[in-house]
Amino acid sequence: TESLVEEEQEQEPVIQEDEVFTLFVKNLNFDTTDEDLEKHFSSIGSCRAYVAKKKDLKRSGQLLSMGYGFVEYSSVKLLEEALKQLQNSELQGHTLELKRSERTMKSNPQAKSNKRKRQIEKEQQTSKILVKNIPFQANIKEIRELFRVFGELKFVRLPKKVDDERHRGFGFVDFMSKNDAKNAFDALCHSTHLYGRRLVLEWADEENDTVEGLRRKTAAEFDLSSSGKRSKRSELLGELRKMGGNEQTSEGKSNNTMADDDDHNDE
Repeated sequence: TESLVEEEQEQEPVIQEDEVFTLFVKNLNFDTTDEDLEKHFSSIGSCRAYVAKKKDLKRSGQLLSMGYGFVEYSSVKLLEEALKQLQNSELQGHTLELKRSERTMKSNPQAKSNKRKRQIEKEQQTSKILVKNIPFQANIKEIRELFRVFGELKFVRLPKKVDDERHRGFGFVDFMSKNDAKNAFDALCHSTHLYGRRLVLEWADEENDTVEGLRRKTAAEFDLSSSGKRSKRSELLGELRKMGGNEQTSEGKSNNTMADDDDHNDE
């Protein structure tokens, strides 16, 4: 499986706009760095670039390029110009293949940064990780492959939508040991991408380790941050009710529908 996994550098150039328009860049030279990629695409305008990386199983603590990358612009005009001018351009001996990524991020960048920091700093209480913002084209095997390099897994669960084979865009990964879970969380929580979407990791707890718990937590957060916006709150709660269904864990207990879990007896 060629999951698009990326580890970002801690220091990132700032794009001022609230919207980010992303290009998916294929056929990178494996020696191309984030800086090389950014320099190539900054000829069009200010951008932020990332090379997709994975763990080097032969060298502890090292990362390997996967030959893919992402370039973010602050406007669709710059993105279209890059597609026009840099499609099939050459970088370090490789002809680049470009296409528009599905990812377009809309929000306050500082608010997102602060929220992500709180999630990362939350104290570990369990071996279970809640993974949010999973792209719908990703499957349970790809999530498993991403996490299993850090240790033996108990299970991976992707809750499904009611009357729909697609998952809901979040899941749970449980390790056999807390130490392995911590290693995975520390390595992947800062900025890991799958199919162009930034995965959001949180430690699972009583509030968020079930679909019902996530409903309650989401509703509570919305209620605190949207005073005077009752109509929107009603719409959200309506959507949350639609999330209902039956969940089935790898141990066979059920109160929500789940995607098949092929990690219970990990190969």
